[in-house]
Amino acid sequence: MRSSAARGGLATVSILVAAPAGCGNAVTTDVVGMTGVTADAQGRPVVIVAACGAAYDRIAVSDMLDRSTVPATQVNETLLTMTRETPLTGTETVSLTDPLAPWSASKRFEPTEPDGIDVAAFAEGEDRTTTSVMVTRAEYHQVSADVVLVRQGERWTRAEFDARACDRDSWPEVTIS
Repeated sequence: MRSSAARGGLATVSILVAAPAGCGNAVTTDVVGMTGVTADAQGRPVVIVAACGAAYDRIAVSDMLDRSTVPATQVNETLLTMTRETPLTGTETVSLTDPLAPWSASKRFEPTEPDGIDVAAFAEGEDRTTTSVMVTRAEYHQVSADVVLVRQGERWTRAEFDARACDRDSWPEVTIS
């Protein structure tokens, strides 16, 4: 089966979330841009966010649960929330362990403690998010500055990330088994 995310048009796609909103209506979340994991020039892992014309003021890091071993109703725990006063509108990297201004972290965080993490940027009070990245502990330890981990285990060069992140039509198709 092909992922609809890989075949979506432009850099924006809407996702219909099955959970009802407070008044019983379905919630539609716009997915604009992409989040990935790479390394800085010193080889330290960092998150990279391409906002693709949107504005994001939050990065959320959630525990990546093994869905084959937990109940379907179990919610991924938010391990860290990073915020900034002025929204990000371009492409930027930020450390999960030592974020620099304008980012601030809700608490101290060590990304290698959980088995895996799921990271995405979003806009507080708006139904908009980036495409998230899911990274295992082993993958996190092996990042390099010339490779960006995206979506579910895909490896793009940094040049590919810069060229593709905001152009959904250029994303490789994903086969889900």
